[in-house]
Order: sequence, then structure tokens, then C-alpha cells
Amino acid sequence: MTIKAITFDFWQTLYENSAIDYSQRIHYLKTELEQAGGVTFEQTKFEAGVKIARDTWNRTWVQDFRTIGADEWLAILLQYLGVSLAAKQIQPIQIWMEHGVLTHVPQLTPEAREVLADLSARYPLALISDTGLTPGRVLRQILEQDNLIGFFTHLTFSDEIGRSKPHPDAFLSTLEALDVDPAEAVHIGDLLRTDIAGAQSVGMRGVQYIGLNHDQSVDNGITPDAIIRSHTELESLLHQWNNGG
Repeated sequence: MTIKAITFDFWQTLYENSAIDYSQRIHYLKTELEQAGGVTFEQTKFEAGVKIARDTWNRTWVQDFRTIGADEWLAILLQYLGVSLAAKQIQPIQIWMEHGVLTHVPQLTPEAREVLADLSARYPLALISDTGLTPGRVLRQILEQDNLIGFFTHLTFSDEIGRSKPHPDAFLSTLEALDVDPAEAVHIGDLLRTDIAGAQSVGMRGVQYIGLNHDQSVDNGITPDAIIRSHTELESLLHQWNNGG
């Protein structure tokens, strides 16, 4: 069936993570929470609390198909530490966490702009992105700053729809917005479990992009419909599929 729409993952597909000094961020977080609560946390206990929050985030993402935001992440940490803070005390710290990516801005994949500009002139494009502690509204800022947002007909972020990949809703809600059937769409992403399996489970084609991250996890025999190292390879793939290949 002819491809009529294309969806993309954000992280490690269109954008590469920037290097972040996590130890520095943890130190800052500890200092801010101590000042807000008027307490002092023992370092090993604080680090244990951070690990619990991270592990809970990952478990929720994998098992519940949902991504935890900075507010919930902080609540898990504070509960472990046995500290209760008022909303006005937590809000500045939450905003700092949500906007942290803007101080370490992810880098756009070199060929992405040219490919998106070309494809958007012929296909409706959409973004389907799981969000970490950075919400969709902040990722929108990055797309706007890079003048990419106009290439997309629709943007789907897990924190906004309450579901993360590979849950069918992440894909089906996007396809509904694009007004195309699953068999008429292809999704490009780096992760086998979320991007490829999620797309294929609803009837889309799934193309694994390995230009930034080559996910080779053995995950229930998931096989992409194609593997690309550069987004420039999409054109030949689309031509092949749209001509019966």
C-alpha cells in the first residue's frame, strides 16, 4: 500500500542528546531541596532516593506505558526522604528540571533539516515522542528555535496524551490526526521495543534509524521493516515501497 504519511521519533532520531554532568545536577538538586525544606540530606541517602525515582520512572515507562514528569519524580524522591514541601517551594525546582535541556540543547541530526523540508512538501509529517522529565511544551521550544516545527502537521508527546510508546494510542491518535490508515504510514525511530514494535503492532511500517544509537537489544524477535544510517536513505525506501517493492 502506498505510503501517505511519515512519523518520526525525537530523541536519538532527529536529535542527539548533549553530554550532561549528572553529578553536578544532582548536587544542585540536593542543595535546592535542602534550602527549600530547611533540612540537610545525607549524601548516600539522597543518592538512593534519586535512584528510586529513576528506577520508578523506568519501570512505569516499560510496564505501564506512561512517562513520569518532573512533578511526580520529585514527589517520589521527597517521599523517600521523608520531606513534605509546599507547592510554591517545589515549583521553581520542577521548572528547573523541566527546562534543564535548554541549557544543554540537543543537537539536530545533520541531514534532518533538509530531509524534513523535502518530505513535508509531499507528505504530512508527525512527531511521536516519549518525554522524560522534559515535557512536550519544552521540546516544542527546541523545534521552534530550530525552525522545524512548521514541517510537522501534528506533534504527539507522551506527557500530553498520557501514554508512551509502544502503547497503540501513541500511534493511532497520531494517525487519526493525520487522517491516514496505519498501512499507509511509516514510523522512523531508534528503539526496537518502543518505536519499531509499537508501530508494527498497529499495522504501520517501522524503520530503525541507527545513525546515533544502534539498539541491538534482543526483544522478542522484533525485526524492523528497514534499517537506515542516514535520513537521506528514506527517499529510496519510499520510492521502493510506493512502487510495489
